[in-house]
Amino acid sequence: MSRYIPLLALAMILASIVFIPLLTVVEAQEVKPGPASDKIIAVRKTIEEVPDALSTGDIYAYLFSVRPVQAAVLQGMPGIKLYTAPAGLIELTLNPAPVHVEVFKGNLTLSEAAARLGVPEVAIVNIYYSDGNTIVELGAYPGKGVNPLAFKQIRFALNYLIDRATVTSTIMRGFAVPMYTFLSQYDPDYALIADIVAKYEFTYNPDYVNAVVTDILTKIGAVKVGGKWTYEGSPITLKFIIRPEDERRDIGYLFSAELKKLGFTVDDIEMPFAQAIDVIYGTDPAEFQWHIYTAGWGKGGINRYDSAAIAQFCAPWFGNMPGWQEPAFWNYRNDKIDDLTLRIYNGNYTSKAERDELYRNATELCIDDSIRIWVATRLDAWPVRTDVKGVTLDLGAGLRGIWNLREMYVEGKSELKVGHLYVWTASSAWNWWGGFSDVYSADFAGVTYDPSVWAHPFNGEPIPFRTPYAVETAGPKGELDVPSNAVIWDVNAKKWVNVAPGTKAKSRVVFDFSKLVGTKFHNGITITFADVVGYLAFLFDLVYDPVYSSLEPRLSSQAKPWADTVKGFVFDPEKKRVTVYVDYWHFDENYIASWASFSPVNPVEIHAVTFDLALNRRAETNYVLYQRKGYSWFSLVWPEHVTKVNETLKNWRNNETAFNWVNKYANGLLSWDEWQARINADIQWIAKYNLAWISYGPFMLTTLDTQNQILVLEAFRDPSYPFKKGDWYFGEPVLTSIVSVSLETPAPEVPGKIVPGLPANITVKLSGIPPFSLKYIVKDPAGAIIATGSGVKVSEDTFSVSLSPELTKNMVYGGRYTLLLIGTSEEIAVPTISKQVISVASISEAARIEAKQKPLSEVLGEVRNATLRQIDYILSQLEGQLTPDLDTLRKQLGSALADTATALVELITTYNSITSDQYSTSLQNAVSTITGQVSTQLQSVRGDVATLSQEVASLKSSVSDTQNAVSTLQTYVIVNIVLTLVAIILAIVALIRKPKA
Repeated sequence: MSRYIPLLALAMILASIVFIPLLTVVEAQEVKPGPASDKIIAVRKTIEEVPDALSTGDIYAYLFSVRPVQAAVLQGMPGIKLYTAPAGLIELTLNPAPVHVEVFKGNLTLSEAAARLGVPEVAIVNIYYSDGNTIVELGAYPGKGVNPLAFKQIRFALNYLIDRATVTSTIMRGFAVPMYTFLSQYDPDYALIADIVAKYEFTYNPDYVNAVVTDILTKIGAVKVGGKWTYEGSPITLKFIIRPEDERRDIGYLFSAELKKLGFTVDDIEMPFAQAIDVIYGTDPAEFQWHIYTAGWGKGGINRYDSAAIAQFCAPWFGNMPGWQEPAFWNYRNDKIDDLTLRIYNGNYTSKAERDELYRNATELCIDDSIRIWVATRLDAWPVRTDVKGVTLDLGAGLRGIWNLREMYVEGKSELKVGHLYVWTASSAWNWWGGFSDVYSADFAGVTYDPSVWAHPFNGEPIPFRTPYAVETAGPKGELDVPSNAVIWDVNAKKWVNVAPGTKAKSRVVFDFSKLVGTKFHNGITITFADVVGYLAFLFDLVYDPVYSSLEPRLSSQAKPWADTVKGFVFDPEKKRVTVYVDYWHFDENYIASWASFSPVNPVEIHAVTFDLALNRRAETNYVLYQRKGYSWFSLVWPEHVTKVNETLKNWRNNETAFNWVNKYANGLLSWDEWQARINADIQWIAKYNLAWISYGPFMLTTLDTQNQILVLEAFRDPSYPFKKGDWYFGEPVLTSIVSVSLETPAPEVPGKIVPGLPANITVKLSGIPPFSLKYIVKDPAGAIIATGSGVKVSEDTFSVSLSPELTKNMVYGGRYTLLLIGTSEEIAVPTISKQVISVASISEAARIEAKQKPLSEVLGEVRNATLRQIDYILSQLEGQLTPDLDTLRKQLGSALADTATALVELITTYNSITSDQYSTSLQNAVSTITGQVSTQLQSVRGDVATLSQEVASLKSSVSDTQNAVSTLQTYVIVNIVLTLVAIILAIVALIRKPKA
């Protein structure tokens, strides 16, 4: 499910919230150190078993989100509370690998490369230049086949093939909202990119997708035979790996059915987690063992200012795009996205405004390339018995937040039994360097250690957890001197050395390790600076050692951006402080601290054993730190691996060579006696529990029965442990919400409607915890954005949005506009979204208002000009790419004529003072003539958009000429008829407008 990156805990990956109420009072804290419960027993329960297990008390909470059908049942059960948060993401990962790659000497243009290869230019999906060579990637090539997903145009079009409304309302039963990119509407940075998302907001449009697919495949030589696409006589087949565990199965088959309708042959392959992970991440994309994958992600927390999610889901360098940064694989490449996201990740900007612009640009490029088709944010639901106390609703991770197992308890009980979909899978690797890629391991490991820094569960701000800190920065362009006593790990010499004279850094963070150093590991050994220093040395080796980095390129790729910014450390064992100098700046100093932070997690000798077995002795053990097909994913809890760890530790007992090797990493801080004591304690721990996961958090992992799916966590009550019950209890937050929206104009005759050419003011009131901010987006009936901005603060909870006459004068009479409001709070850093429909006055309503203030002739002139403007607007829409639905068009024409009749009655009533019998016949004739002409023109259209455009243009000409043909009143009536028809046509265009790629 989730991609959990434990390597540095550098980036708190994805987050969001919503639907949640405020801080409750912290319970009275007990004196004894450690968590609220003495023991947690976790067992596997299928989702179907959950209602009965909870009602009978077999379990007290379920840590995996239940399906909507179970959630609906549980909502009505007495004694059960359902906690909800948008903590899950669903997307379709596409394999964009080329079917063939050619390398030419020299720099060739696209057309030159196509000519040499004898293929159409469209067959070339990428062209790169390196070392005087031209690298050409082809999506189709004779003898090699075709990969439709290698073509960016097809990938982008597939955004319109998933019916998100059906997914969220039917499959997810309302426990989800649509997603259009890697952030959902509940993510803090969503407000920053809301207008970009609104610009796309992909609707279900299979006709458009079919047109794009047909265009591309036909150009590269594919042929449709019997409704099926073929290339060189063979069917074009897509291998679709579908996860069966949850709603992704239904979503997968829904999407597969749409692909088959397009003419693709689809091989639907159901694979559970471990098997799917092995194929998706363990094979070269160019092998085409898969084309599409129903991916799911679980959020680890909330992040006010994202720097990792945009890299994780968009940028090749992060190691999470097809190819996964494995040197032996074909790798997806996008240098522009890499550059932008690295600048965001590394803090390579000089202001928040610059960072925001980088983020927006990267988002647009990510959507444009569409390696992932985002489907929905799950409003995950976790059921808990109401007698469970101490629950914090993390606005990103929900019940899975690191706070809950620490603080949950049942009054009068020492044990807490919880359920999970699994407590272990074949891919549940417990190793700090490259494991914890699933929620089943990450959820439990998260309470066996304490991070140095973590994100607040409500506002997403980094906060000190185990290590308080102080930040000093010289700013984005300034420099601090790195002192001469600062050290850095020399990868080549394999020792700690003083930094070079004159070394500079942008910032420094002083971490207080007094809550860690001097306390105990679970095995009773005292944590020392050897563990802190040694961990960092191993980390730098993984990044910069040529052998280690080549063995684990994905991990090295992820950690290198951080390591590159570190300029030196000052270790102060006496004061238990570590000062980290980094070439990193952020406008929020807490993020500088988060960037500089690190968490050792395990004893230094356990890290050493891990490196020895998975790196130094890989040829012997076949172990890897990060999953790779054909290798065994190293885990400190898997019996076979634990045996190897135990054997290695026994070999290191009284072994000076091993001691000296590890002590180099620890900068000589280990004594021989301490080394012996550590080895013996580790061996005793393994003998007792048959587990090698040793850490320093509130719980100890003491049982992991992989066969029976039982995991036991026992409270760590050592007096040195610094936290106790209640220290990490936050309760439930108050949700920011938009409580009222009102529209005011200078025209009381049409309340709640905008009159073109008149100003409009919209008042928005919010509730929650101030201070608030408000952004707005206005979209026209065709879905195009016509205005964006920030609301003006009127009072603490009230904002004003002003629409100027210059903006409203071009609005369509009778049109329906969309106002998107995004409200945020500094305390609850998750947007609240409200979509409002704004109606524009009809031509009759506007004319009545104008007639009270202006002569009739002037009113008619304004109406005529407005009509011409609206027809020009329709023409501009028709000149775009359209897929007209003519049946709908004709049906709407009937409605238009009915509406026109109503408008005529209003018109005659309004101007009866100048109406006489002599006008009746000519008025009737004019109405009959103009409606008949328009109806005939529309009926003559047979799918030719150009023809429709010409006919609408002829309406414009008719309106221009009417004043010379009939009386002034007749002119008004005819213009009114045409305008009504124009408004209807515009509404139709909004429905059928073909999106631009």
